[in-house]
Amino acid sequence: MAESGLDEALAEHLAALDRKDLEAYAATLADEVVLILPDGQVLAGKPAVVELHRQLFADGSWTQERTVRTVTTVGSTGWVLIEYRFFTVDADGRIVSDTNAYFTLTYAHVDGRWLVVADQNTRKAPAAAQ
Repeated sequence: MAESGLDEALAEHLAALDRKDLEAYAATLADEVVLILPDGQVLAGKPAVVELHRQLFADGSWTQERTVRTVTTVGSTGWVLIEYRFFTVDADGRIVSDTNAYFTLTYAHVDGRWLVVADQNTRKAPAAAQ
């Protein structure tokens, strides 16, 4: 079981994503956060990560479905593995992009709070044809 508070911090982070609530999302991030996107682009620092999410949250065409696979802690470090599907739809509701991937969140316990210090996204390999 995760150290006290990590499960709640994760729930807060994911709820902010679901609500597309930029202020609540930003509150879950450490100042030094690093985000690595599925294409390998690296964003360093809270201002850069928040700005990307400001743009993302303004676009109402996307949905992210998630399954939390692992939550673990070692001392003051937490690690979460989440499998997700991220898709966008056009004005008629047709899916125009669809990505299956993982993201890992690395948390640090800072001043009594769990904060995200790294968010690594990795596309899943396509399923092999049967």
